Amino acid sequence: MSDNAAASRTNRRLTARTACRLTVRYRASNDWHPSTAMDLSRSGCRIRLGEDLSRGSKLTVAFETPLKDGARAVAVEVPGTVMWCRLEGLSYQAGILFDSTPDPLNEILTGIA
Repeated sequence: MSDNAAASRTNRRLTARTACRLTVRYRASNDWHPSTAMDLSRSGCRIRLGEDLSRGSKLTVAFETPLKDGARAVAVEVPGTVMWCRLEGLSYQAGILFDSTPDPLNEILTGIA
């Protein structure tokens, strides 16, 4: 890639992502499916899943923090849009842009940072 091509590319991500390995669920239609969040931010996440999702499709991702000594579990369902999905190795990965950032999601981010 030339220097000009690299300089003209823009980073479209709105906020920095934090690497993680959270077990999550997503609902693309009526059924919940298991997944793994590979990174997470206030505005979106990258999940590893077992199916190809259409770009622009709506879904809901459910996050839950693991319990720590005496702490309560934080759980939240966050609606979003599939921005991209591609096959990587034996599974698919998808970038999800959240519609909003609920307060419990900030608690989960604080817990993994």
